[in-house]
Amino acid sequence: DTPKVSLLLALPRPLQLSRILPMVSQLGVDQLILTNAMKVPKDYFGSHIFRKPEVLRGLLVEGLAQSGDVRLPNVHVTKRLKVFIEDELDELFPPEEVVRVIAHPQRRDIDGREVGPAPLRMTDIEFPKSDKPRRLLVAVGPEGGWKEPYELDMFRDK
Repeated sequence: DTPKVSLLLALPRPLQLSRILPMVSQLGVDQLILTNAMKVPKDYFGSHIFRKPEVLRGLLVEGLAQSGDVRLPNVHVTKRLKVFIEDELDELFPPEEVVRVIAHPQRRDIDGREVGPAPLRMTDIEFPKSDKPRRLLVAVGPEGGWKEPYELDMFRDK
């Protein structure tokens, strides 16, 4: 029983996004959330990919053609990560039903010592016991990673 995988992706540069979108649909991602982060320039949201929805859809369809799949991922764009985490995350991805993984290395202080709990790794995943289909949310940060400690703490506290 393969889990449904959702991807929360801090918006990459528009050229990179156009390369990533076909791969997202090829991999069978069920839901894609494109979001802002502290290290994402705000002008990325002005890209032609967002001004012309048919471009975004075309890139996802291109990936489906390569994989032979027919299900387009649901795409949600949010320009405010904090508001999304506080107001929408639990509704879309209830913690009792969805395993949440953040793609980020172990936090370290200036002396290189590990700080706080280690992030949940893919090998550590345990799905909740449920009759519902298994679901997984993977949060991938921008180039340079999620802003420490602010953004990482938002995810941890949720």
